[in-house]
Amino acid sequence: MLSAQHLYDKEVKISIANCYDNAQKQVQQIDSLIDANVDLLVIAPYEYSHITKSIERARQKNIPVVLFDRKISPKNYTAYIGGDNVEAGACIGRYALQLADRLQSQNKGRKTSVLELTGPMEMSPARERHKGFAQTITPNTLIDYQFLITNWTPEDNYKKMMAYLKAGKRPDIVFCHSDIDALGAYQAAKECGLEKSISFLGIDGLPGKGQGLEGVKSGKLAGTYIYPTHGEEIILLALNILEGKKYKQNNTIQSFVVTPTNVDDIMISTQVMMQQNDYLITIQNKLENYLGQYHTQQMVLYFLAFAFLISLVAILLIGRAIQSTRRANHQMKKANNKMKKLNEEQTLFYTNASHQLKTPLTLIAGPAKELLANCSQKKDRDKELLEILNRNVSLLEQVVYHVLNFKEQVKKAMAEDTLLSVSDDAIPNSQLLADEQHEDKSVTNDIQKGHQKMLLKLDTDELPTILVVDENSDMRKFLHTLFADNYYVIEAADGQSGLKLAREGVPDLIVSDIIMPVMNGLEFCKRIKEDPITSHIPVLLLSAQSTDHQLIEGFKNGAEAYITKPFNAQLLISHIESLLYNREKLRQQFAKSANVNLSTTPHHKDDAQKKEANEHKQEIPAVQMSTADRRFIDNLKTAILEKMADSHLKMEDLGDELGLSRVQLYRKVKALTGLTPVELLRKMRLQQAYALLLNSDKSVSEICYEVGFGTPSYFASCFKKEFDIYPADLKKNNK
Repeated sequence: MLSAQHLYDKEVKISIANCYDNAQKQVQQIDSLIDANVDLLVIAPYEYSHITKSIERARQKNIPVVLFDRKISPKNYTAYIGGDNVEAGACIGRYALQLADRLQSQNKGRKTSVLELTGPMEMSPARERHKGFAQTITPNTLIDYQFLITNWTPEDNYKKMMAYLKAGKRPDIVFCHSDIDALGAYQAAKECGLEKSISFLGIDGLPGKGQGLEGVKSGKLAGTYIYPTHGEEIILLALNILEGKKYKQNNTIQSFVVTPTNVDDIMISTQVMMQQNDYLITIQNKLENYLGQYHTQQMVLYFLAFAFLISLVAILLIGRAIQSTRRANHQMKKANNKMKKLNEEQTLFYTNASHQLKTPLTLIAGPAKELLANCSQKKDRDKELLEILNRNVSLLEQVVYHVLNFKEQVKKAMAEDTLLSVSDDAIPNSQLLADEQHEDKSVTNDIQKGHQKMLLKLDTDELPTILVVDENSDMRKFLHTLFADNYYVIEAADGQSGLKLAREGVPDLIVSDIIMPVMNGLEFCKRIKEDPITSHIPVLLLSAQSTDHQLIEGFKNGAEAYITKPFNAQLLISHIESLLYNREKLRQQFAKSANVNLSTTPHHKDDAQKKEANEHKQEIPAVQMSTADRRFIDNLKTAILEKMADSHLKMEDLGDELGLSRVQLYRKVKALTGLTPVELLRKMRLQQAYALLLNSDKSVSEICYEVGFGTPSYFASCFKKEFDIYPADLKKNNK
């Protein structure tokens, strides 16, 4: 095959691996070639049972498989090429009959004894050679024919032949399924001194020391059948398959028997062919070296041409860059002049606006401080709101003060620019690190506090939970105060800590700012909607950004509502009530329709039952869910159906199946369906039981255990409560 790969004017690269009669090694070699994504495999199976899975794997990866010499079962290969083993056995059989005719006169009335030592019958070559030989020999009544099965090794043929001779049996002709097996049997006969009275026949006809042709030449073998190889025909078949041309699935190569009369001519021809084959391989190796040098030189030329083009393009780009730089410098001067004028106008605007702000600010700050000073009579909630108001009025006063002194600050900043730069560099790294650690610690504390609150609320079914995510602590406190009477509130200072709290606690609604450190509100909202644990949670965004583009970005990232700052508190609360009301309607629809569609639909025997069921079904509207939530419900349904029969099924097992903790599973299922996981499991078990009672002949007890109930009495009680009928009565009425 190596010398034939260049015969057909095609770019063909052949790699050959030899398993050396090791079936496991052949499987490893085939698998490695499949992983290397070869275009086609040519396999000479050593043991077909070992390579069946590998060939099927190759077929799944659309790699054609050509079998050579031996076939396998099942026939999941692309094509077969090789000798006709039935014809090989028949051809040797005909030659054996000729030898038997010559021996008949010497046997003096005794039948000629013919012994066949076969290979394993599960291997197609052994089975087919035995078939051809037996069909040729058995019709002759003057021949006493017997066969023994070996494992197709010279050692086993030696043992079987020795045992046969020691048993007192004397065959006249012995046919083995390979030349080396025949030489093994010959050695046994020689040790018994019977080698000259027995004619040994084999198959393969290979040249070389210790092979079949030498055996015939030396007189050890009476004949051999040359098993054809013809590598050029294998290459042609492979090319036809790869190029999509027509080809035969079974391709047989014919051959002939070598006898003492023609062995000399055959050996001379074989020696000449082998020598020519060596010449061809030498030429091929040199050709591949020349082609390699040619490709290297070609790559060098391509690289030089590419480098020249790159240099030319670089020169052109440098020239254009110089021109662009000159134009940019000119435009920058114009822009600087415009910017200077704009800065002056902005400074004037801020200064005028600040003066206009001082009067209303004074009127806000004075009464606020007066109210705070006299707040001993106030409720705690009112006092907390006044403190928030007073702090933020003070901040606003500072902003106005700095704007009023804007001009002086700019001049002072320019004069002290160098000093400030040095001062910044002089800040100890330890202080910066301490600030970062303090910020990280505060974020961690927020997460821990929120987590502790959720754990305290875990086993209660109290108020809806709202997660507030805002960088400003006063804003979080203000929102907490607004929501505290009607909702359970947890807080986070940035999107990252908010995402962690949302995953752990699965709140009913999220109110989030957009401008935040670590993770902004848009990214936070996007992560919430992409996470299967939190995808169902409504998100309301708060922000001072109010342009249409900013609103569109918020909704694109999955927000259900968007309110701009400053906002009306009652408007915010109304939005929250509306979102939670719509979510509650969704849960009620799900609970009412029991929207857990089982694969087994209840079957109604009479038309009245069908009509009643259809009318009931039409009354219930379809539940609208997002794709992510529907996928979660489908996965939950599948997990429950797979484990339904387990009466000891725990919610932790379902959570592990879906990648959720017990808390996450409870909150997610409750939020989507209005049912706890335990209630949903029981409902599905009862629905499955209802379907089985109508559509199967199983007893009530069998159905009880099949759907996962521990006792029939508890099953009957739950069934009665769900369907207002006992299971035994339903089954009785359905007969």
